[in-house]
Amino acid sequence: MNRSDNLTMIFVVLIVFAVLTILSCTPTVKSERTDVPHTPAAGDKVESTGGPPLLVVDSDAPLLLDEPTEEQHASAGMTTQAVVENTACFVCHANYRSESLANSHAGAEVGCSGCHGQSFAHRNDENNTTPPEKMYTADKIDTFCQGCHKSHDVPPGKVAALWAKRNPDKTDPDKIVCTDCHGDHRMKVRTIIWDKKTGKLLRTNQGE
Repeated sequence: MNRSDNLTMIFVVLIVFAVLTILSCTPTVKSERTDVPHTPAAGDKVESTGGPPLLVVDSDAPLLLDEPTEEQHASAGMTTQAVVENTACFVCHANYRSESLANSHAGAEVGCSGCHGQSFAHRNDENNTTPPEKMYTADKIDTFCQGCHKSHDVPPGKVAALWAKRNPDKTDPDKIVCTDCHGDHRMKVRTIIWDKKTGKLLRTNQGE
């Protein structure tokens, strides 16, 4: 092999090496995979494949950081101010949390304080010997209720039936009061008793 042949061979080797180098540096374009499930958008018709349901993305839904709409603000305000204020009373009087009379009044923005006063001293007394600002003897209940409820548009027969069901031992019609039929606004067990007219402490859970 003469010198010319050697040069030709070297030249061919260099060309092959250069081509291989170029090919090794060129990025390859991967074809789209067909084994990855397509994520449908909201409204797309999705056929069941027998496997787990595909994720449906609602592109029109607001992002988590978006400001809430006026409608969302309104729905968030379903809890009334009276309901919020009543939670202070429910710390001790938990039995009224689900009591119908308390709940119906709270829904109309009349909380515990609407009938019993703010009673801050009563709420802050850990010894529980300070009475609420307002208490009602039986002869004062109807008068107070009528301050808001001017009429009683209920058939007499229905009143008599409910009264007889709830108060079978109370036979004098002149002694019936609103709370005999409405709600269950009484404490089942009283450990503290005050004179409802004067607020004087009559008995504590120590029997004093």
